[in-house]
Formats: sequence, C-alpha cells, structure tokens
Amino acid sequence: MASLQKKGDAWYCQFIYSRRRHTFTIGEVTPTEARRWKANAENLLLLVRHGRLEVPRGVAITDFILHDGKPPVDPAIAVRKDTTLHQLREGYLNTVSNGAIENNTLTTTRIHLTHIEKSFGKNFILAGLTLGKLQEHITRRSKEVAAVTIKKELDTFRSVWNWGLRMKWIDQPFPSSGLVYPKTEEKLPFMTWAEIERRVKAGGDADELWECLYLNIEKVAELLAFVKSKNAPDWVYPMIVMAAHTGARRSEMIRAKLEDIDLAAGVITIREKKRARGTRTTRRVPVTPLLSVVLKPLLKRQNGKSYLFGQGDRPLSVQATHKAFWRGLKDSKWSVIKGWHTLRHSFISACASKGVDQRILDGWVGHQTEEQRVRYRHLYPSLQEAAIRQVFG
Repeated sequence: MASLQKKGDAWYCQFIYSRRRHTFTIGEVTPTEARRWKANAENLLLLVRHGRLEVPRGVAITDFILHDGKPPVDPAIAVRKDTTLHQLREGYLNTVSNGAIENNTLTTTRIHLTHIEKSFGKNFILAGLTLGKLQEHITRRSKEVAAVTIKKELDTFRSVWNWGLRMKWIDQPFPSSGLVYPKTEEKLPFMTWAEIERRVKAGGDADELWECLYLNIEKVAELLAFVKSKNAPDWVYPMIVMAAHTGARRSEMIRAKLEDIDLAAGVITIREKKRARGTRTTRRVPVTPLLSVVLKPLLKRQNGKSYLFGQGDRPLSVQATHKAFWRGLKDSKWSVIKGWHTLRHSFISACASKGVDQRILDGWVGHQTEEQRVRYRHLYPSLQEAAIRQVFG
C-alpha cells in the first residue's frame, strides 16, 4: 500500500518496496490528482509483485512509477534479453583474440563452443538456458567423449557466460549447480618405459598407458642422443633438451626470449600464462650442464634476434613445433611418446624419484594444486620407504 503526504503546497507519495521506504514527489496538484497518483503507484507495485511487470535493471523504482512503468533505460546498463549463443560466442572470441589468452587456449575455446552450439543451436536464446538443457548436453556428449572432456567444455562455457554477465548481455547466473556427470576413472600414475611394456603385454590399453610414460634419466639421455643424430632444424634439439632439463611447457618455450637465458648466473626465466588468470607470471629454473652447452651456440646464432627458438623475429607456431617433434621421432621406437608434455612429465618424475623437495619442484615447474602433484607422489622413494618401515620395521 502507498500513502500520501502534503508538505506546504506539494504532495508526496510513500511506499515500501524490497523492504525499504521510498518517496517520490507528485507536486502541486489537487487532492483528486494526488489520489490518482497513489492509486497508480499501488497498481504498478501490485503488477511487479505478481510478475506481470519487471523493473528494468539500473532503473530506480520511483522513476519506474513516475514514468507509469515505462521509464527510459540507459543503453549502457540495459540487459539484452535476446542474446543468442552465437552472438555470445563471437563477442567473446573477438574480445579475447587481442592476446588476452594464448593461442592454444583460444583454439581449445573455439572447439568447446562448437560442441556447445551443436547441442543448442547457434540461434539459441541464452535466456532459455536451464539446468535441464545443460544436462541434455552432457547426455549427448557422454556417448562421444569422457566425462573430463565434457567438464572442460562446460567450464569454458561458464567462463564465456560470466563474461556475458559482465557485458550485460545476460542477466542470470550460469545454471550449472546440480549437474550429474558420468562416472570417470582417475588417471593412472606415471610409469617407466619397462613398466608400460609389461602392462601392454598383459593386455593393457596401449594408448592409455603410453600417455602415462615418463623417461628415467637413462632413457632421457638415450632420447636426446637419438634426436641429436637426426637431420632437423637447428632449434629442434636445443628445444627438446630444454623441455627435458627444465620441465618447461611447449607454449612456454615458444615464448622464450634471449634475455631469459642467463648462463652466467646459471638460470632460465620461464614466462608463464597458466598460473594466474589475467597476469603474466614467471618462474626460474637452474640450467643443467648439458643445457648450458647446448644453448651457447644457439644464443650465438640468435644474437640480435628476440626469440630463442625458430627464426627469432617472432615466436614459433604450435604447428611448427608439433610437426618437428613428430618428424623427429617417426618410424623409431620413440614414436610411442605422445608429445612434448612427456618431456615435462619426465623432468618432474626424475626429480621426484631422486627425492627433490616438493616445494623446490613446485617452484621449478609451476605446480600449485594437490591434483597436479598426486600423480608423482609414488615416485618419492624416501617417503615410500619411511612409510613402510613405520609399519614393518
């Protein structure tokens, strides 16, 4: 209910909305006109309460009533009610294509959003997204991919959706609470070459098992000797040595600059993009004797350039590093290696197997979560031996 007050010659109307008292000025009018304003205010409030009318985002309730339920809306704060999935996708991709996220992540985002569009359609109105719709996507995709992949797709969709919220293209939170995913299996721990061969011989899934490969120190040395003997671009061998001796990711090595290599101090600065959202962070890794020997002639060749690997005037492309890696290992026993990430796993595993303190290793490779560490924990011999001796002596 609303009430009228008169102060001097002017009339005022008061009412309660969202548990707060509001007042608007009617002005110098007749008592009959003032009562008409009061009745109109009560009618509009009743329609809002029953969902027949909606107060636009950013509009004060008093302005809403003074304009008879049709206030002018500032375009800067108006929420688009008809935004389609395709409009959201293109708007987001156009925004982050300026280098806000690295190219690998951008490519993955495009792939994830393509699968989302296959489920809902490009012209799907985002205001109609519900928990049930998202569950239908999970059901459809579970016939094609693992649960972990579906989760990654929906995590991407959530990030894009939240961007749309900030841009006021959407006015509701992402409705993901309560989603049910297919049961998934925990990843196997990392294993040596010999252990994987035994498991494959016993009937294990070769593709799955070789994904868990880490090379021990002897195998790393054997691989590096093989790569060195191959006829390949002059940056390939040094880049593989750096991956094996620092645990750097491929994307990090692509961005490596000459200024990041300080052989006098015996340290490499690695430029990160994954550790902190929206911030380019770095970490430092000691230079091993072999890596120092390999980098010296490379630094001399690249003198005057910007980037460590490739032609030096711009970063290598992901495609170029991918092709170089596979060509180098093709038609050899090393072709079972799944990619550059195996060298990162090998570095971490080798350090763990020698008992390097977890905190030091985290600093070298940029691990932050328990999930990242747990697959290597079985490789810490001192911890394993101490634990079993507590039980059996």
